[in-house]
Formats: sequence, C-alpha cells, structure tokens
Amino acid sequence: MISKKTIDEIMMTAKIEEVVGDFVSLKRRGQNWVGVCPFHDDKNPSMYVSPRLGIFNCFVCDTKGNAVHFVMEHEKFSYPEALRYLAKKYNINIEEDAEKTKEQVEEESKKESLLLVNQFAETYFIEQLFDTEDGRNIALSYFKERGYNEATIKKFKLGYNPEGWDTFTQTALKKGYKKEQLITLGLTKESESGKLFDFFHGRVIFPIHSALGKTLGFGARTLKQGEKIAKYFNSPESEVYHKSDILYGFFFAKKAIRTHDNVYLVEGYTDVISMFTAGIENVVASSGTALTKGQIKLIATQTQNITLVYDGDPAGIKASLRGIDMLLESGLNVQTVMLPEGEDPDSFARKTSQEDLKAYFQENSVSFILFKAKMLSKDAGNDPMKRAGMVNEIIQNVADIPDVVARAFYIKECAELFQLSEETLNVQLRKAVWKKHEGAKARKEESGKVESRREEGRKREGTSTSDQVDVVEQLPKQLKLEGDNRLAEIEKNIILLILKYGMFEIDIQEITENGDPFYSKSRIDQYIFDEFHHQQIQFSNPLFQNIYLEYSEVAKTAPHQDVIKSYFSTINDKEIADFVIAHLLNDEPEISEQWLLRFDIVTRNVSNNIHKLNNIVEETILMFKLRVIEQYRKLILREIAENSDEKLEQLMLQKLQSLLKRREEIAKLLGAVVTF
Repeated sequence: MISKKTIDEIMMTAKIEEVVGDFVSLKRRGQNWVGVCPFHDDKNPSMYVSPRLGIFNCFVCDTKGNAVHFVMEHEKFSYPEALRYLAKKYNINIEEDAEKTKEQVEEESKKESLLLVNQFAETYFIEQLFDTEDGRNIALSYFKERGYNEATIKKFKLGYNPEGWDTFTQTALKKGYKKEQLITLGLTKESESGKLFDFFHGRVIFPIHSALGKTLGFGARTLKQGEKIAKYFNSPESEVYHKSDILYGFFFAKKAIRTHDNVYLVEGYTDVISMFTAGIENVVASSGTALTKGQIKLIATQTQNITLVYDGDPAGIKASLRGIDMLLESGLNVQTVMLPEGEDPDSFARKTSQEDLKAYFQENSVSFILFKAKMLSKDAGNDPMKRAGMVNEIIQNVADIPDVVARAFYIKECAELFQLSEETLNVQLRKAVWKKHEGAKARKEESGKVESRREEGRKREGTSTSDQVDVVEQLPKQLKLEGDNRLAEIEKNIILLILKYGMFEIDIQEITENGDPFYSKSRIDQYIFDEFHHQQIQFSNPLFQNIYLEYSEVAKTAPHQDVIKSYFSTINDKEIADFVIAHLLNDEPEISEQWLLRFDIVTRNVSNNIHKLNNIVEETILMFKLRVIEQYRKLILREIAENSDEKLEQLMLQKLQSLLKRREEIAKLLGAVVTF
C-alpha cells in the first residue's frame, strides 16, 4: 500500500493543467484552461481546468475531480495505478507501508500483470536487436536501410524476435512468466501437439503503446522475401489491447498534434515512422483498419483537425472512402492529401527532404468533401445518371456534418464544382437531413424508449405531436436565417438582453398536466438558450452568432453580470469588443444608494423592474419566433413547388397548416396583426 506521505506529496506536486494537458489540448481562458471533454462526444470545449482549485469539471457530462480522478477516469486505472502514474511523471519515490511480492501484485491486478509481461517482451526484443549479432546484421540493418536513424528506432522502441522456434517463450518461462499469460497476449502459440512456439519469431517488432506509453501489444513484420506467409502479424485482442481504441504512434505524436492543431492519419507502422523521421511528428496510423468511434474520440481530445494521407492507388482510396462518415458526423474538420502515383507515405517520406515534404502536404491539402467529389466526378464522366448518383452521394456526406455553417460552405463549393445552383443542392440537402432525422426517430421508436410509448399513447387518443409541440421547436436543423432589417434589430436586442441582464431572473408561466398555470423562476440567458439552442438555429448576423457562442461558455463560470460585461469589453476579438463597448458604455446609469437613503425614493428602471423585464424578454422572443416562422413558411412553399414526391408534399402541407396556426397564436400574444 502506498504510504500517506507519498500520496500527500503526489497531491501537492501534480499540476492539474499538466496532467490533463497530457491527454487533452487545452487553451487558456482567463485564469482557467478549457478543452474538449474526453468523457463524452464533445464537439465544443466544455471541460474547464482550474489550476487555482486543482480540479477539472465538464459542464456537459458533469465529470469532475482532481488530477488522480482524471487519470483514473481516462485510463480506467485503479486508485493505486493512478497514483503510481503521477509519481512516475513527477519523479516521486513511492514509499510502501508494506513490501509486496511479485505474486501479490499479479493477483491484485491481472491487467497489471499482463502489462508487465508486455514490458518484459518489449525489453527482450530491444536487447535482441541491439545486443545480438543476428539482430544487428539482420534487423537493425533493415531499419537503417529504410532510413530510420538510431534515435528514432530507440524512441519507438523497435525490436527483433530471432529465428529460433521458441527462444523468447523459453526465456519468458524461465523468468517466471506464465504460459497462460504469454498465450493470452499472443506472444506464444501452442500447437495441436502441445508444443509452444514464438508467434513473432524471425520478425522485426513494432510495439503498440497506449496514450500513456504503456506497451499494450505488438506488430511484427517478416523479413523473408517471396514466401507465402503474412507480411504482418499483430497481437490479438486482450484485456489490455483493444485495437479499436488505439492509434499507432499516438503516444509519441500527442505534443506535436497539439502544437500544429492537426493530425495526419496514415495506414501502417512504417508510414508513421518514416514520416516521423522526415520531420512530420503529428502522425498516427489506424493500423490498416477503418476508423472506429474510440479512435476518433482519441483524436478529438487533441485536435479538431485531421488530414487523411492517401497513396496513389485508386482502388484503395475508393474502399477507404466508405469509412469516413463517422469522422464527418463527429464534427471534425477532415482534409485529404493525395500522394504522387505509385507512392505511399513510407516511400514518399523516405525520398523527400523534410522541407519539401512539409511544403507538399500544405500545398496539396484539400477538404475531404471536395476530394471525394472530384474522385467520383472523374469516374462518372459525362453520364447524367452517374453524375446524379454522385451528387446525391456527396449530399449524403454533407448531411452528416453537424455544423450548419460548414454545410453551407460545402454546398457553395460543390455547386461550383458540379455547375449546379446552390438552391438545387440545398433542396436535396434538406431532404437528406430530413430522412436522417426520420431514420433516427424510427430507430428510437423501435428501441422502445419512453418517448416512443408516449407518442403511441397520443395517437390512440386521436392527437398528434404537431398539435402539442411548438412548431418553432420542430424547425429543421439546417434552416439558415436570411437577414432583413427587422430581423437584424431583433437579433441585436436578444444579444443585448443576455449581455446586460442574462443572469437576472424572470417569471416564466408554465402549465401543469391539469391545465393550471403556475410560475417558475428562470435566468434570462437560460430561457433564451432553451428557446433556440435545441434546434441549432443560427443568427443571420455572424457577429451575433459569435457572441452567442462565446457567452454560452463564459456564463458557466461567471459569478455575476459585471464579470460578463467586463469579459466582452476586453475580449481580443476587436469586432465583438467594439460592438459591446458601443452598446454597454452608455448603459443605464447606476443610481447611487444615497439617493434612496436621502429621499426615500426607489427609481424604476429595467434592471429592478421585474415586470418590465419580463415583458421585454417575452416580446423579443415572440418577435424572433415570428420571423423564424415566416422564413420556414417560405422554405416549405418553395419545397412544395419543387417537389414531385406526393407523400412528402402531403407531409409538407400538414406542416404548413400547423405553422400558420402557430403564427396566429404568437401574433395574438403580441397583440399584433401579421402583414407578411
């Protein structure tokens, strides 16, 4: 057991921002740091790290704690394992209250014992490479022929398993490691006759490391030519090695990925090492498999930008294109680089100077959507049906992208490439997004979730969701507001409301299940966010959209409204600062407390008149809804005119009818007559 003295020293020494920063790319925000949370599918930075308090906290999934808790959660370590990791990181000697034997350690943690076996194997392979004649003459010369210098070989801990049938296995058994452990890890195989042999014999070794540098498994390449045997052998899945959660080279690339805010993805071990040797260190490999959610999540902890490096093999490229959907759905910015014909990352990096290699990647990096569009366009030629199918396939990819602004840019670029109007592509995009939405809804209903049962109950009672839910809350996520003078003024008022009074509380009327009204308190900013955030409606003015997004982050930790005003008044973004200062500098004058004491008069202004504030907020939101509904009405009418699908047209007409009904209800609440 680790002594209390050692634990106290670890707690005092470990810096939360350094520990979290080993796994997540952090950016300073005031006194704190922010980054993408690795514990849920995070698109925008939602995890805050406070050096002053020594804690991290995700405001979305609510995962929180100190440095030890972070390591435990991220690496699935036990408490003692996390303490040992931090002690090693900060060079702290561990004092144990009672000495443990090797057998006790193995019994305490099977996982830890397997990692110890892998560590032994890695050390053995390295020794065989550098300290034996065969290793130096056969394996080391092979690595150096590929251009790997000794520093790179040692950094990646490359090794060699000699030709002997069971040399490694017998050595491991003599050292006290168990046959079952060796077989579980795939280091040793057992024949039908019960004879043990080295799985990797006669091969050079590529250790596979975790994000912390732990040795989880191995890849091994044969050096024999012309024989009908697999070029690569890899460790099997085990309690310590889950291929779908690992990227080869990630441990060595983390720092460079954060520095360059980008990661290059290649296919194999030698691709990674050759590019690393050539000076491109922010590179990882999927080890010949399609990307998984676990691997994508790992990438997202370090950067939101990924560049796929393709060799000149058209067949291989087309096969890999099908596995990129998850990258787009995750919200990552996906770029591609096409290497010259006949080259792969390994060969190209070995024959190209560092300066020329970096220049090539920078000059030939294009967005994945456009790369795929050009590839498919070349295959489709001038055949109208093939080109139509190609366009629809690209639209499906664009529909996978969650960010509506990014979609708009891709549609614009694709319109130019395909020589089609943006509106034509947008019509198809809306249909694609609609179908995805409907498909997700159907899957949710099939899973037997509570909402599905409620919907069925409403249908049996003769009612429908569209009759009960605010139409505005059902707006399509791809709806992009078109600016007009009145809308611009309303948007500005919304932004000023949250900047001036966001943390003030107002009374919100709600209805009980029995139809009785009651009032509850709500912060103004939360009320506004609830109204618009769920459907991701974008402000037509990019400035207001940027302020809205920035506010959503700042408000999580701001203790009072003055802190928010001060933050936006001194923000580095000049456009935002100019707008805020112009509208807040001449804010309502503060009334001296002496005024009340001397004259016993309470001044009534918007900040202390809750009734007036209620009215302003509600009227502003209702006016905004009216404008949004009108834009949606125009969109539906346009789709009805352009659509030839009778079933979809009927659905759109039903939506239009509900929309007009809701428009009249909002107008009545405002005491206004709709004239548009």
